[in-house]
Amino acid sequence: MKHPVEVLRNFTQPDDEMLQQSEVQLGSFQDNKILFTGPFPQFADPFATEWAATIATARLNLPDYVSVTDQSIETDALENLMEQGRSLFQTVILYVQLAFPNDPNMLKLFGQAQYNQARASHLKLPVLLRTMYTHASKPEYKTALIIKGLTEAQINMLETLAASIVTQNVAQEKSKNERSLAASDRIAAMNAVWEKMSLVCMCAKMVFQNDAAKYNLFLLTNGEAPKSNDATPPD
Repeated sequence: MKHPVEVLRNFTQPDDEMLQQSEVQLGSFQDNKILFTGPFPQFADPFATEWAATIATARLNLPDYVSVTDQSIETDALENLMEQGRSLFQTVILYVQLAFPNDPNMLKLFGQAQYNQARASHLKLPVLLRTMYTHASKPEYKTALIIKGLTEAQINMLETLAASIVTQNVAQEKSKNERSLAASDRIAAMNAVWEKMSLVCMCAKMVFQNDAAKYNLFLLTNGEAPKSNDATPPD
């Protein structure tokens, strides 16, 4: 089975510059359409309409910074929950030390040994918080912790934060995937515009071989050779 083909950008200039260039060239093409359709019949209608449609479709794709902003919002929310989780974990550990002084086994039971590995992990910290919640909810430990000042709300918050971190982590990953898909769709739409421009540019060299001024109207400003799905100009 072949590896899925990645959609690659066929041009190097910024999207908005390429689209503006395409619209200008489309206008020049329409002004000179009769000169193109003689040697190249495929440029007859509805070629210009289709070209305009590819530009309109490409403009519907939002720029990448929109996806970046959405992703950063999800990431910030996740990191805020992670910080709350770390703070609450340390709070409970303090009460474990007060309730069970000089008892390293209790600290191990409540997960202190796993904290350094889990503190920055979106996957491990929720597990650690749930483990702590399970032990803190047991009557033989809960009573001693509450006597020292830990509240039942704080104990319940361990499970709440664990669930929230898991949910928010999924939201962040979904945002990353959506950004990747949006980028692929945007590149494909922009490439469709570029292909129209490239094809016209190739053919303009023949159409205006005796008119450099008009040929220059169709030169690509990308600094690259024209690229198109067609290897040669149309018959």
